[in-house]
Amino acid sequence: MAIDIIAIDLDDTLLRADLSISEGNKAALGLARDAGIHVVLASGRNIHSMRAYAAELGLLGPGDYMICSNGAEIVHSASGRVLDERRLDPALCREIARAIEDEGFPWQIYEAGMIHVSEPNPWAYEDSRLTGQPTILVEDREEFFARGLIKFVVPGESERIDALLAALKARFEGRASVLTSKPYFLEVLPIDADKGSALGRLAAMLGLPLSSSMAIGDAMNDLGMVMAAGWGCAPSNAIPEVRAAARYISQCSNEEDAVADLVRRLALSGAGSAGA
Repeated sequence: MAIDIIAIDLDDTLLRADLSISEGNKAALGLARDAGIHVVLASGRNIHSMRAYAAELGLLGPGDYMICSNGAEIVHSASGRVLDERRLDPALCREIARAIEDEGFPWQIYEAGMIHVSEPNPWAYEDSRLTGQPTILVEDREEFFARGLIKFVVPGESERIDALLAALKARFEGRASVLTSKPYFLEVLPIDADKGSALGRLAAMLGLPLSSSMAIGDAMNDLGMVMAAGWGCAPSNAIPEVRAAARYISQCSNEEDAVADLVRRLALSGAGSAGA
């Protein structure tokens, strides 16, 4: 079966350590786009920190889409219109916020191009510097939680995040999805929000079978889409869990054009069509 969709994680997969896209990756994805393949950026980031990368890759056409916020949103790239959204309900938001704070952590929310924080912290300031999104303190929590939220992000040292992950998973089992997007970032999302389920929903919107999709990712928040796609792939720098789930692993890392390697080897060579 031919590959019709390529879903690609950004950080540590498509992007190099300096957060740039290599010319090799750009060229391969341009060829895929020209071949009629849907190239979809799939990230834990929101649209405000993803859109510049979509523009750089020429993915702002009428048929281009992004999977944002770890699958809580499917967005039409050109217009920014949210086509599919999952939210935590207000009561659950209040409970999650209390649980995070009881463990001694701050939390931050990415909404409307801003980073809303429970308290000032250096993690949020660094994120603001990298993404260009200003930080703002949440003062009226009841009003802020009233519509529900897409996700909570909790920053901290990796050892402390590991302990928090276990605590929050146990507390919110069956009610919210708790995962790490980086060793120093924990995220709490709606139970039905992850990149894998979002890829399935997008494929259905496009009238394409999920088996004709290719997904490339490196981290725990990519595991769902790597497992769900017909062609789950990983760069050589992926964590062991993702490498174990991947159908194909590039010998190249994100610093060595792993995305270009996989796209050229599978989507552009006809290997996907041949079922190799």
